Amino acid sequence: MRASGEEMKRLACGLTATALLIVAAAAALAAPAMGSAVVIRDTVTSPIFETGVSHDCRPGITGTVTGTDVISFQSVETSTGFRINGTIADSGRIDWSDGTYTLIQSVDHFSFNALGTGTTTFTNAHQDAGDFYSADGVFEFRDTFHEVEHFTVTNGVVRVDFSKGHFHFFGDC
Repeated sequence: MRASGEEMKRLACGLTATALLIVAAAAALAAPAMGSAVVIRDTVTSPIFETGVSHDCRPGITGTVTGTDVISFQSVETSTGFRINGTIADSGRIDWSDGTYTLIQSVDHFSFNALGTGTTTFTNAHQDAGDFYSADGVFEFRDTFHEVEHFTVTNGVVRVDFSKGHFHFFGDC
């Protein structure tokens, strides 16, 4: 079964966040001296390209996604642990096989904390939107999606909180 564009995007965001956490964990292995902190800031920009994306409102229509993914983060490591937080911002366009198009944008704000207190947390707040247009550029409708994920691990016990994803449609799908 082929994953949808949204599933692929969520997988990419999850893999990106995991990679950033691995970088932060590796840096934390060489814990800085008491009282000092190691701060790492970076921004990574990557192209987005995907073909064969299905249209949720129009069965049989497929699209090609082009755009840009920008990941900005800051990691702070001290002798008591580390924290990494940042933003993943995507923008782009989907050109559909029937000539219509969608302008898309997505933002994730994430935070990971691993301090010497026995508690580790990860939070991700996600929102995305798409503005759908006819082939001649007339606005048809807008959809948005919002979701918050929060994971807490305390002394090996995992607690997961998800706010149910909220879809909003403005106009007819």
